[in-house]
Amino acid sequence: MFASTSHSTSDSNSDSTSDSASAPTSAQRSTRHPTGQPPGLPRRLPLATLLLWLLALATSALPMLPQANLTTLVTAFWSYDSSHYASVMAHFSWAPRIAVAILIGCGLGLAGAVTQQVLGNPIASPTTLGVEAGGQFGVTLATLYAPALLAFSPDLAAIAGGLLAIGLVIALTWRLGFSPVTVILAGLVITFFMGALNMGFLLLQGEWLGNLFIWGAGSLVQNNWSQFLELWPRVLVLGIALVLLMRPLELLQLGSESAHGLGARVDALRLLALFLVVLMSATVVSRVGVVAFVGLAAPVLARLLGARTLRSRLAWSTLLGGGLLLLADTLAQWATTWGNGSLVPTGTTTALIGGPIILLALRGVNNTHHMPGDPSGPASFVPRRRPTGVAAGILLLVLLTTIIAAMGWSPGIEGWRWTPPADWADAWNWRGPRLLAAITAGVALGLAGTIIQRMTGNVMASPEVLGISGGSALVMVAMVLLGAQVGRAGQLAAGTLGAAAALMLLMLLARRHRFAGNQLLLGGVALYVFMDAGLRLVMASGGTVAAQLLNWMYGSTWLVSESEALALAAVMTVLIAVTTLAVRALTLLPLGETPASSLGLNVQRARILLLVLAAVLTAAATVVIGPLSFVGLMAPHLARVMGQQTVGRQLVTAALAGAALLALADYLARVVLYPNQLPAGLLAALVGGLYFLWGLSRHGRR
Repeated sequence: MFASTSHSTSDSNSDSTSDSASAPTSAQRSTRHPTGQPPGLPRRLPLATLLLWLLALATSALPMLPQANLTTLVTAFWSYDSSHYASVMAHFSWAPRIAVAILIGCGLGLAGAVTQQVLGNPIASPTTLGVEAGGQFGVTLATLYAPALLAFSPDLAAIAGGLLAIGLVIALTWRLGFSPVTVILAGLVITFFMGALNMGFLLLQGEWLGNLFIWGAGSLVQNNWSQFLELWPRVLVLGIALVLLMRPLELLQLGSESAHGLGARVDALRLLALFLVVLMSATVVSRVGVVAFVGLAAPVLARLLGARTLRSRLAWSTLLGGGLLLLADTLAQWATTWGNGSLVPTGTTTALIGGPIILLALRGVNNTHHMPGDPSGPASFVPRRRPTGVAAGILLLVLLTTIIAAMGWSPGIEGWRWTPPADWADAWNWRGPRLLAAITAGVALGLAGTIIQRMTGNVMASPEVLGISGGSALVMVAMVLLGAQVGRAGQLAAGTLGAAAALMLLMLLARRHRFAGNQLLLGGVALYVFMDAGLRLVMASGGTVAAQLLNWMYGSTWLVSESEALALAAVMTVLIAVTTLAVRALTLLPLGETPASSLGLNVQRARILLLVLAAVLTAAATVVIGPLSFVGLMAPHLARVMGQQTVGRQLVTAALAGAALLALADYLARVVLYPNQLPAGLLAALVGGLYFLWGLSRHGRR
């Protein structure tokens, strides 16, 4: 059912991450490396690492220097003067925080380098594979249902959740040879899904989980040495275990078949390495929250600075990870001071560092489908074509039934009761606007998802994954953090501007690849990083405004007024008419750039205009339903499953499917937990995540 993200013309071209593809020539080596320096190690790598460490240490020590001299700070790592307050503070707070940051950063840098080697993926990390979200999910469940387990060891719950997340990624992408794009998208969707589960628990059990989500934003605050003393043996043992796998891991660069021919047990090696990565990441998450974007940033930075061999990547990723996390934590402390004491989590600053590094890493990612040397995968599932009238009729019946139920059959103080149609005019004030907004947003996401999937040639694409929804959300987060007081009209305008800004960034990212699909999708991953950083900052700040924003983020349709719902419906009427003009371009683009150009289509301009249309559709829906509903992913798939293969038919069916999905989600979110309510977008995200996992599990079935 789920087609491959992109097929390279040959396996030799698909190895975008191999050392041989990126290693300099002998002439370049002779000019870059002076006599006595190891070949393949550019001078800029140790120099940049040294500068990073000096900067991190200097900035971390600077706030303490007015209170204590340099000698006091150095000796604070092993002793203190009880009569000197600054010495006590340095020993019990400043020094252990630096030690924990370096320890965790080194461990995560090493884990990230191993993850990228195992998957042959330059932007793989525990974060992008969902390990952190899974770890937080495990801690959430343990907090609610097994607090004794947390008292015994918080690591166990986090490790179980991390293993669940990465296990799903492996199970879903194993048969695809760990395609870089497919693995990242699968990890991102699982992160969305588990994040939605975490948020659902937070909204329903906020009195128990509020502090947990503040912790989950990532903080390295210390008040003694106990956490460091508890962590360092575990990080050291896991680090040694990962290093011992270095020699067999080097064989993976030859491809699965070649490595197997040389005696390597490839599957067992991958599983063991990833298991150790999960142990390392989950152990950190259980203690200090989500800071593991360092596990992505450090290996990528090591590659960009010239670390070519696996041995050098592991070593320099470890060193860079320690320096990066120390610098990020120092920036978080400074930002907290500048923000009049309002907590800025370390997880936010690490994400803001990781986002730009993802953008740099995208330059080296080609449209690969398989690991080098792996055989091509099986054919994708193609459903049988069916008449459009039948599919549209079924969806209209579902939509009509949902509307009748939403308006007439609802729980109340005296239990479930039927509201006769004669009273629907009164019921409209409470139920109608949110239902109309949900239907309209569903149509918009169904059309946007179809456009994006057709344009990119990737049936796992959606407005959520592409990052356009995240652009709208990020602007809303920024408005809340800045204290801007705007009405709903201002929110609508801000959301549209955010989507447009995300669109422009995606265009810049994909320009050198002539707006090819995978670069757009991976650019969306980078946008998600920034959105996630903002969300964690909001969760850490707490307060009523933050709670309202989180409700909107997950699609609380009860915030919509009648005028807003009608205005959105009017806008969608215009956008539907515009979408009909895009049918020809969407039909020709999947043929390839050369055939489409020969048929008279200006490919580059068509892609730009389609992106603009998708951005406007997405922004219109996002301000109503939030950025993480997955409807833009589900609706086009449902249209394909119902046998609608041509562009026009898929657009019509996907629009109806999106309307039916969100209408049903809004109704169920209102009545399932009555008198409590779930955001409709949250419920849709949970269902959409399950649908994605089910659909990807069918990938390649004949």
